[in-house]
Amino acid sequence: MASPFIKCCRSVKHLPTRLICVLILLLQAAGLDYYLVTYKNLSWAGWAAADIVVLILLIISFYFGYRFHQRQKSSEEEDTEDLEIHTRVGVVTWFVYASVLCFKVAYAFKDFSHKLDENDFFGENTLKTTIALAGIVFLILLTTLHDAKPGSGRRKYIDELTGTVIFDILDCVDSMEILFDEEARANILPSLDDTIIGIACINFLLPTIPLITLAKTNFGHKKLSEKMVILHKVLLAFMVNLPLLITRMVVWHGMSHGISIFSLKNIIVIGMVSYDLYETHESEEDDPAQRHSENNVPSYALEDRFNY
Repeated sequence: MASPFIKCCRSVKHLPTRLICVLILLLQAAGLDYYLVTYKNLSWAGWAAADIVVLILLIISFYFGYRFHQRQKSSEEEDTEDLEIHTRVGVVTWFVYASVLCFKVAYAFKDFSHKLDENDFFGENTLKTTIALAGIVFLILLTTLHDAKPGSGRRKYIDELTGTVIFDILDCVDSMEILFDEEARANILPSLDDTIIGIACINFLLPTIPLITLAKTNFGHKKLSEKMVILHKVLLAFMVNLPLLITRMVVWHGMSHGISIFSLKNIIVIGMVSYDLYETHESEEDDPAQRHSENNVPSYALEDRFNY
């Protein structure tokens, strides 16, 4: 009895996730456009054109991804051209989406976030939630770009490079909390608001880098070079978590503003990455030939402790 149901699920298994992603994208775009139109003027509705471009790119990415996976099932040989097309479209889609999101977020927090009333439905909590939907968009887009099975080496590799993206996005949204406080903004250090917004926007764009890395390695079919592993770790610790931690410390000690629990996450990630880099360096000095050993673990197989 379960067989027809399983066959039905297999035939449509990619459709629900894609529909959910499209709906979330439209919901987020409509919500941010509403804020811009309400607190500025009707001309800001023109950003709907940019949202349509992102939507078209997303649909194109879904189409090429679906076509590639279908051809993979019917053929034993890998279609390199199809693989490059669908992964590159996925990277471009996220970059364009993140760029549009950055502009809207930057303008909202620079211009009118302190005017929002937390008692209104379209207040600060709704704005934060709307922005945080970017994490779900990334997660669903990522799942449509690969067919790695749970527990496989490829899946572990993908999780290593992208496992913290959602939490980093939530971290960025949380870091902008002070910009809702009109009194705090009046006493804020010079350019600190621009710094906070800039760090958040950079972190929205940064997932493009692991997506490019995944595309170059065919989502785990090829080994990741040691230099790329180190680059990923450095970016994770010192381009994402360190700037967020510094701004939180400035806000906490310099302005006596409440500290976020995400500061602990920043410290943990920085410490773990730093120690892992130290261990890697020590092991290479003790046994320089170890990294060239045929029995050595592939260079992308980082430890599970970075999977959140």
